[in-house]
Amino acid sequence: MTDSDAYFAEPARIAAGVRQIDQISTLAQEMVRDFAAEVNLTRDWPGTDDSFAQQTIPQEKKERQLSGETGQALSDAVSEVAAGTVKNLDNILGTQNNVLDAIHSQSSNGSSGRH
Repeated sequence: MTDSDAYFAEPARIAAGVRQIDQISTLAQEMVRDFAAEVNLTRDWPGTDDSFAQQTIPQEKKERQLSGETGQALSDAVSEVAAGTVKNLDNILGTQNNVLDAIHSQSSNGSSGRH
């Protein structure tokens, strides 16, 4: 096998990356909650029963809802990236363990590894 065919993985660095992604996801969720809370404080600004309010409120409500949904979708996407990376890490660790087990098994059978 040449170096270009080799597969390298550093589980500790991948795990550290997952922790960072989780932190980003947590921050994104907090931002969405904070945004919704702050925007909800302004929902009565156009008034409640005059013609301006009747004209403005439906669009403002729609925009507020869509903004929250977009923020939540981004937060969910970051969470899914973390989950996928954890699955990849589990796969890497499993592969490493299987290879090490096979090496130990061959060693204990008295095989020198030479053909």
